[in-house]
Amino acid sequence: MRTVLERKVRLDGSVEEWACELLALEPGAQAAVRYVLQEERRLAGTGLVLPAGTVTIGHFWVDRPYTAYHWLSGGRTLGVYCSVAELLQVELEGIVYLDLAVDVLFLPGGGVSVLDEHELPSDIDRVTLKTIEEAVAALRADPPGLLADVEAATRVALASQSHNRPQ
Repeated sequence: MRTVLERKVRLDGSVEEWACELLALEPGAQAAVRYVLQEERRLAGTGLVLPAGTVTIGHFWVDRPYTAYHWLSGGRTLGVYCSVAELLQVELEGIVYLDLAVDVLFLPGGGVSVLDEHELPSDIDRVTLKTIEEAVAALRADPPGLLADVEAATRVALASQSHNRPQ
């Protein structure tokens, strides 16, 4: 198993990092990682509870204005959490993105919630605000299509992982 560091840089400059299992990588273009929650996590502002053992498949694309986290429990989709973001680096050395604070949660039953708009700084520049608004509009345009796209990307990433395991 190869690990890679996922690094989230917030608008205020603070940084959060996670060591993840690298599932797929196309340097400079896209990546998929796997992370397993060690303890239960309640998603603030929603009724969603992710049980301990939830598998997170993170997807990062240079050509999309968001990252996507596909949450699975027992092979079943619990939700897809998209963070509006600018991807800064997708390499073996690590995945680095600028988190633009706003997130969109998609639930399998069709629920869509825009989260964390209150985290936007009051002095945010107009260009960044426009980027965020356009990304949220694109995410909300076709929720079933987005879920299907992320689920398909997860299947491909997990299949490549199983093909890369030593026999």
